[in-house]
Amino acid sequence: MEEQNLNQGAATPGSHETSYIPTQPYCSGLETVWTGISNSLDYNLLRNFEAPTSHDFPSGYLACDEFFKSLGQESFRSAFRLMEWQYDQRREAQMILPFLYIGPTSSARDLDFVKREGITYLLGIRGPLPYHARIVDADKCAAMHGIESGNVIVVDDQDLIKSLPDIIRGINEHICCCPAHHTGATTASGNDIRSKPWKKVLIFCETGNERSAAVAIAYLMAILNYDVQTAFINVQGRRLCCNLPRIFETRASNVWDPSSPRGETS
Repeated sequence: MEEQNLNQGAATPGSHETSYIPTQPYCSGLETVWTGISNSLDYNLLRNFEAPTSHDFPSGYLACDEFFKSLGQESFRSAFRLMEWQYDQRREAQMILPFLYIGPTSSARDLDFVKREGITYLLGIRGPLPYHARIVDADKCAAMHGIESGNVIVVDDQDLIKSLPDIIRGINEHICCCPAHHTGATTASGNDIRSKPWKKVLIFCETGNERSAAVAIAYLMAILNYDVQTAFINVQGRRLCCNLPRIFETRASNVWDPSSPRGETS
């Protein structure tokens, strides 16, 4: 009997049994994943843009007094196209507002695209390292078309936040159709409302997904009076592959301090 019990407990020749002995509690790692703004987006916030009826900033802080009137309501109307997005579109630029586009460097170097869309200002957002000037640059394209180009050099996302008021002022000064900013700004008698802007800005970074998108998000917050979540989801609704730097979410509510005489960030 004892021999039979021993045989039953013996392992089959050529095999062995192992048992799992945990050395520490099991963890899926999910609690370490950052639950940032992307995880709490409300797609019910997607909307077709309309011209703002008021502006939260003092006169001249981000735009001149004639800015909205000179552009006209149509310049602020833009429909979202989230359901039409295709993966290959990440290599192209997308229109956020009729006068404001964002995309990767490749789109800013696309001569046909720049000409076809009527882009008049190529604005690059790049880092300070020497190779950044080669990767994020579209000056040659701008020169070939005889349009303006510029580059904003930022060390990190915090530096970008500090630069936002100046960037937005520069964009508005370029596209403003008032006589002070546009020498050809004449209108028909009795009609001082434009149906579309004269000028258009393409903001680009290496991928078109982060720094250029952050500028567009900040622009909607400043000019259309959106909060950060509404601005982000509506930029993403037009360029699905864009992302929002984490620091931008935590600092977005205090991006600008209108009381600062030089427009410095808080």
